[in-house]
Amino acid sequence: MKTLFIPASVCTLLLVACGPNQAPKPPKLFEPQRQALEKARAVDETVQQQAERQRQDVDGQTQ
Repeated sequence: MKTLFIPASVCTLLLVACGPNQAPKPPKLFEPQRQALEKARAVDETVQQQAERQRQDVDGQTQ
């Protein structure tokens, strides 16, 4: 029984190891979070620009 098990196991491992190497594509786990982060960065940039314009307007009116 053991004499048949070892060669069968070795043959099975060799056949599996020699099979086509088709690595699955990695899943896009954090894609929605990345999109939300990019959107938040764009909104933040817009808010910062508007705040800077408002500061300049206030400074211009006080002088």
